[in-house]
Amino acid sequence: MKKQTKWGLLLVIAVLAAGTAIYSLLFAFDNKYTAALPGGYGYNILQGDQKDVAFLVDGWEYYPGQLLEPADFSDGITAEAYTYIGEHANFSDDLGTPYGTATYRLVLYSDPGTHLSLYLPELLCAGQVFLDGALAGSHGSVDPYMPHVIDGLYAFTSDGSTEIVIQCANYTHYYSGMYYPPAVGSSGAVFRLLAMRLAVYGFLCFSSFAIAVINLIPWLTRRDRLPRQMGFLSLAFAVRVSYPFFRALGVPLVSPLYALEDLCGNLVLLCAILMAGELSGAAVRRYHRIIVVPAAAALCVYTTVFPLLILPYTPWFFNIYGISLYVWKLAAGCYLLFLAGRTLREGRPMGKRLLCAAGFYGLSITASVTTVGCFEPIRGAWLEEYGGFALVLGFAALTVRRCVFLARENSRLAFHLQEEVDRKTRGMETLLKERRELLANLLHDLKNPLSALQGYAELVRNGNVALDQETAFYLDALTDRVEVVGERFNLLQDFSRSERGLLNMEDICLNHFLTEFYQFNQQDIELAGQEFRLELPPEEIFVRGSRERLRIALENLCYNALSFTPPDGVITLSLKGVDQSACIMVRDTGPGIAAEDLPHIFERGFTRRSSLGGEGLGLFIVRAVAQEHGGSVEAESQPGAGCLFRFYIPVLNRQATEMV
Repeated sequence: MKKQTKWGLLLVIAVLAAGTAIYSLLFAFDNKYTAALPGGYGYNILQGDQKDVAFLVDGWEYYPGQLLEPADFSDGITAEAYTYIGEHANFSDDLGTPYGTATYRLVLYSDPGTHLSLYLPELLCAGQVFLDGALAGSHGSVDPYMPHVIDGLYAFTSDGSTEIVIQCANYTHYYSGMYYPPAVGSSGAVFRLLAMRLAVYGFLCFSSFAIAVINLIPWLTRRDRLPRQMGFLSLAFAVRVSYPFFRALGVPLVSPLYALEDLCGNLVLLCAILMAGELSGAAVRRYHRIIVVPAAAALCVYTTVFPLLILPYTPWFFNIYGISLYVWKLAAGCYLLFLAGRTLREGRPMGKRLLCAAGFYGLSITASVTTVGCFEPIRGAWLEEYGGFALVLGFAALTVRRCVFLARENSRLAFHLQEEVDRKTRGMETLLKERRELLANLLHDLKNPLSALQGYAELVRNGNVALDQETAFYLDALTDRVEVVGERFNLLQDFSRSERGLLNMEDICLNHFLTEFYQFNQQDIELAGQEFRLELPPEEIFVRGSRERLRIALENLCYNALSFTPPDGVITLSLKGVDQSACIMVRDTGPGIAAEDLPHIFERGFTRRSSLGGEGLGLFIVRAVAQEHGGSVEAESQPGAGCLFRFYIPVLNRQATEMV
């Protein structure tokens, strides 16, 4: 336990150190604020060969609550305040509410004749851009208010100084005004910047979407919770980081798009908490089920309902809403770290990976909160978005690791299962061998008195004992039945020696065979008053089979029918050819078989006459004999209308046999 804790602490330190180093590099080399142009109050200076873009961050004249045009500044208006872009998240500091208007003004000094482009990221939420007194473009409509969040790109030629005036209005969103620093540079440099930025977000978006598809497809087929959660986590993150494409296209849905971003960010946290709970074993804990998961789900509803239905009418609540989101993100990051520590402490195989993903995410949230107003990426993504992507990759790695672990576990279980099957098989083979030996001994012992009985009958018949005609007839019948029983014992001895497959096969004319069977069994079947009929086709039908086995099957069918046929009923034995098979049919006029019993009558041990001594073996033997001959057996019945059994055997091609 102590060793796991020690390694966990070292891993946390390593993750924090690596994350801090990465974020420090981003802060220094991919930060608009470190690439800001020099200047002073009301102006910026652009100098040198513009192979890269620079950013208009500092020195902006700020006129909250006013919509001023370039002509207004010719009258010598004095700036009320100066600001840097990103200092104010909205107009609340000056107007007491995020809703309102403001004007930003800056003079850009550059070499005369320089061809430049101004890249203005989304204004929050409507605005107009003036360059050197002329309207260069608009983002929606300021008056009347009509928001339209879109990135703007404006080309101009500098004559040494360029006046930039930007009007902003917001009555929709909790952010207001110009929150993202504009970029200025050559057209090629600006386009390279935009291409790189879209490439980064395209990678984050589409790779996450691919991970979502990979996980959602197995969930649709297997309904496993972990792939489902991983799929929705990746899908939510993919939608969350797709906003640069919507900004570039200028999608006019302002409030729904911002609400969708907040919702997807919280869905990422909800799915991460659910997955971490599953992997760490905390999913069964009361605090996880009753407090944390409902709270995460409630935040998803909160970030959907409030921006769309409540915040537009309660602007004083905007700042509280924004702060609550940051607090929740920090709390979620801490909880993920707690679950990672719990997983590592319990020695679970997923602990280290979970700790890395959670640690990197927690660090990104902390860095995002502490660098508000002094960090904005140039070509890459925001720190929080890198943390979200770390969650996607981390949990994807956890899912892969879990699949590998389950595959190995399945292999191990399959190996042990095979061992268990082999052990059980050996036990069954031993048991069957003992039973065969017991059956062979029992048959041998029973065959001796049967032979004696047959011998006594022969002595009586050959000893010149005076017998009347009726007694002699009964003695002959008894001798015949003893011979039949002897044949059955021989057959059972074949079974006991594992010789079921070694049938004594021969060519049989079924017409003659059924005639002999009918003549031998007619008297016994009609003893209680039933009528036994035989119906044969005019053409002869030949099969290849075992006379003894076929006789056993027919006796089971006929005597089974006899047991259900009333004294005045009829049992019919018939034969016909069906395609390449001979069909032997046994029909009775008994009560029939219930519909629910019909599919089971050929199963071993199935019987409805257990109280009368039935063991459910007769029809099972019939099916076994049919299968031994490459045929089949089926039954047809309607309650009250008797039953019909069809016994199929492949016919013998007599012409081909004779040619051979």
